[in-house]
Amino acid sequence: MNTFDLIKKSPPALAPVDITTVQERVYQSLRLGLLKGEFLPGEQVSIRALAEMLGTSPMPVRDAVARLIAERALEQSGPRTLRVAPYLASDHENYIRIRMRLEGYAAERAASAPRNPMLIDALRRHNDGIGEALAVRDFDAALAGNQAFHFELYGAGGYPQLLDIISTLWLRTGPIVASARKDEALFERLFNNGVKIHNDAIEAIIQRDRAAARRAINLDIRSSHLAIRRFYIQASNASNETHV
Repeated sequence: MNTFDLIKKSPPALAPVDITTVQERVYQSLRLGLLKGEFLPGEQVSIRALAEMLGTSPMPVRDAVARLIAERALEQSGPRTLRVAPYLASDHENYIRIRMRLEGYAAERAASAPRNPMLIDALRRHNDGIGEALAVRDFDAALAGNQAFHFELYGAGGYPQLLDIISTLWLRTGPIVASARKDEALFERLFNNGVKIHNDAIEAIIQRDRAAARRAINLDIRSSHLAIRRFYIQASNASNETHV
């Protein structure tokens, strides 16, 4: 018998490879891209192209895409192609009404939470970042700052289930807000107005004024919706004129 046979060897202490971790990372990356408006309504995408962008194989992308289709953020437009959910005026109006209810409530919860100077600092930092981005016409950074501001605020309410629901609604409206970049003057007006409303929301949080916090967030959502609706009406009218 070999001497080494007498030594009881333990199996290597290697952690198993968990493919679901990769799938979750891919899902979260695509989800964040939709939330930040990195995709536009009706935009065609493919699993292969997404895999190349993310530097991964198509398998985890397929899993992530299936989840996003179930959440109605993406739609299957062909055997191998997908598209971001398009803008439909009636659907968007319904989403806005629901968002106002839920996000207004989330703002109320944040206003009634214990005072948190770190929250106020974070909200101001995000809002200042939006203004700075607009000053240099970095619209992508403005969109990212807007998303960060809202979710910082809503997260302060200490209600993660509510945050999950709001996040799912943003998946369907984030690309629509991002589409306003096509009209730069509109985008700047929309987000400069948003910065002012955000300041009102911050003041409401400081004063722990629940009603004022709800009003500010609802005004932010509604004014954004009305501006975007005008954008789509104008775009539709211009398209009709070119086909006459």
